[in-house]
Amino acid sequence: MRTLAFVLAVTAALPALAGPKDDLLAADKAFSAMSAAEGSNAAFLAYLADDGRLYGTGNEAPIFGKAEAAKRFQTGGNGDPKTNVLSWSPNHAEVSGDGGLGYTDGDWRFDAASMHLSGHYVTVWRSIGGQWKVAADIATTDPKK
Repeated sequence: MRTLAFVLAVTAALPALAGPKDDLLAADKAFSAMSAAEGSNAAFLAYLADDGRLYGTGNEAPIFGKAEAAKRFQTGGNGDPKTNVLSWSPNHAEVSGDGGLGYTDGDWRFDAASMHLSGHYVTVWRSIGGQWKVAADIATTDPKK
């Protein structure tokens, strides 16, 4: 009986192991941190699945695939963290029962010298080789006040 009480006491004192939702939230937070530090273009190229899709709010056509993203980002000026910062904060995550798919949603913010925008996003994630990659990213812009 003492052994059981000891095991229960030690187990209760240990921190809970991270689950799939926690791992997905951590990936989304790391994605945002990279965007703020290295630029949104670098972050999207690092986290986007090869066949990932981006549906942004920049008044441009969607991007289908990492190759198209790399090509489009060569001419876009939104990727320089010295002149503008795209960051976000996930509010919620869900992961499928098999751990292969998940999504996060939350609030995003874009800050540049002459423009400040905000909105909401949903990112669909796919586990590839044990790492979360962006399968689709969809965002809306808050109405101007």
